[in-house]
Amino acid sequence: MDIDIYKLGEKFNLTESEELALRYIVNNIEKSLEIGVRGVAKECFASTSVVMNLSKKLGYKGFIDMVYRLELELKSTSIEKTITENFCIDFSIQKGMKFRNLLNKTKNKAIFVHGVGFSGPISKYICDKLMILGYFSMMSEYMESVEKNYEEKPLLIVVSKSGETSAILNLCQKAKLKNVPIIVFTGMKNSSMEKCSEITFVIKNSNPLDDRNLEKNDFFGNTILFFEELIEQYLK
Repeated sequence: MDIDIYKLGEKFNLTESEELALRYIVNNIEKSLEIGVRGVAKECFASTSVVMNLSKKLGYKGFIDMVYRLELELKSTSIEKTITENFCIDFSIQKGMKFRNLLNKTKNKAIFVHGVGFSGPISKYICDKLMILGYFSMMSEYMESVEKNYEEKPLLIVVSKSGETSAILNLCQKAKLKNVPIIVFTGMKNSSMEKCSEITFVIKNSNPLDDRNLEKNDFFGNTILFFEELIEQYLK
């Protein structure tokens, strides 16, 4: 359970019966929707007024609104925890929503994707994935492509394990001067590319100092898996 019932009880001055009802709902979301107010009240040996007062105290419009919103919060918390534990060390729901908004705004715009060396195939994967989802994505390392006279600003997505690769950093700096939004997938916190970006996702990177990729490294695989998770949770 990812919702702290005790803290909510203190914050909203819940009675013992209301806390018990809340705990039941959180642990039985789907069943709560199925059995309704009366059913939840019966399961908690309480009156229906206890359940309705609970929804009002928590600021919801009613029982159904409360259960649906609690379900959404639980799912969002679960997604954030799963992604952070497995792929991205600085992920947040806010970043996920911002990613979705940027991609939605560029549904009919150009999306340029770039990466060099071992990041090249990862960039191509991202580019191809976006293309089959209906986005106008393409691989490009040239600012001339990015700064053409498009009706609306394009989007730049870059992959760099170090976040300092000179060719990509140069492209990011030029794009930032042109007010082109940038999404960065990197394996290093506080990189130079992060300073240029609209969103930076710091991917789990088992060997941050291994610039030549001679040792076992999970950055590249984690980037693809994380990108797939972003697509699944925020673009579908």
